Amino acid sequence: MGRRGLGAKLVGVSVLALALAFALFYLVSGVAAPAVQDSEWFRQWLQDREQEQVRAYQEQVRERGLTVAEAVSSWQEGAGTLGDGVYSVVISVVDKPGARSEDMQFGFTPAAGACTEDWVFSGAVDLLVGVHEIVCADGTMYLTFSRSGLWLESLGRAVGLLTALAGFCGVMVPYIWRLLGRIGALTRETGLLMAGDLDHAISAPGSDELSRLGADIERLRLSVVERIGREREAVGANSRLIAELSHDLRTPLTKLMGYLEILRRGEYQTEAERADFLRLAQEKAEQIKGMTDQLFAGAQVESRKEPLAAPPEPVDGPALLGQILSEQCGDLQREGFAIRPPVFDRPFGLYLRTEDVLRVFDNLFSNLRKYADRSAPVDLWIEEGGGTVRLHVENRVSPAPDRRDSHGVGLPAMAALMERGGGTLETEERDGVYRCVLTFVET
Repeated sequence: MGRRGLGAKLVGVSVLALALAFALFYLVSGVAAPAVQDSEWFRQWLQDREQEQVRAYQEQVRERGLTVAEAVSSWQEGAGTLGDGVYSVVISVVDKPGARSEDMQFGFTPAAGACTEDWVFSGAVDLLVGVHEIVCADGTMYLTFSRSGLWLESLGRAVGLLTALAGFCGVMVPYIWRLLGRIGALTRETGLLMAGDLDHAISAPGSDELSRLGADIERLRLSVVERIGREREAVGANSRLIAELSHDLRTPLTKLMGYLEILRRGEYQTEAERADFLRLAQEKAEQIKGMTDQLFAGAQVESRKEPLAAPPEPVDGPALLGQILSEQCGDLQREGFAIRPPVFDRPFGLYLRTEDVLRVFDNLFSNLRKYADRSAPVDLWIEEGGGTVRLHVENRVSPAPDRRDSHGVGLPAMAALMERGGGTLETEERDGVYRCVLTFVET
């Protein structure tokens, strides 16, 4: 497999975020808070605060003229607000002539909620450190402070929790945001496909479910594009086939009508010539039937390949080409052209479709009728060697050829038919002379 899914990634990121949150909470509440509490800066801050409280309370006692007892009671009543998380030790001393140390009373006043009762005991004032004097109307009250870490610990936990939450969100939010961004990008790209832009490629990098979904959509897009391309090629191929066959049908149909017209008028010399014209008419009718069959098959086909009426087959080259050229040259001679069929010196075999060769020569000699100069001879000769048979056709172009029947499909169709049989078609027009070379491959 080797692929991580979104579920596994989400669990992994969540565990990482939780581990980071616990680590931050421990560092803040378990390390940073105690370090701050034990720092010199924090001690100095507490000491400055104590001095400020003592000065403020001394001013209050002086302005109100409180006795020691009243001052102690007032301090105890305000300990929850003045102490602010700091235990205050109240030492009350009756400052009068003849007072003894055992007459001193010590009262511990905790911060609000720390203890429900005060403690009272006797002892010596000089045993305590950090004692502050509060001068009262009838004596002196002594104060000392003992700070509590509960509020700092609570503050450390609160800050630790906030830091842990920030760390957790700092890992999870970017990951979820990135995930939502990928989903949004994939949604936008599929929207382009739905709008008809099939050329837009789907990009979904990664190796999770979203990436595989993007890859599946891309494969679907390519499949649709390929299918549409095949359909377009099939339509184009069928259109070309219909255009080519429609163009090629005119030549055998014209010949068939000419043969029938000769027979109808009785323009023949002997019964053998009459039978020959009947045979030629039948061959042209069969050729027309074969082309119409291809037209019907082309209209029904759903493949991009042009349907074949028959597969290629080995044929006797001199017999096939000799018969076709003899008939074509005879027709041109009857129409006033000076042309003679070539002579083949040796036997050779060809592997091709006979109907393709008939269509090629029908087009070739039909062009001669339309564009060749009848006053100049048409030269045909054969060149053999190297495993090929080359038929050369050369004629002078008519000064004013009739191009009203030209649809531009004749030569491309002839070249395609020759290539399908393994041969080639080469044409050239220079200085009013038209040259055409048909190359057939021997078997």
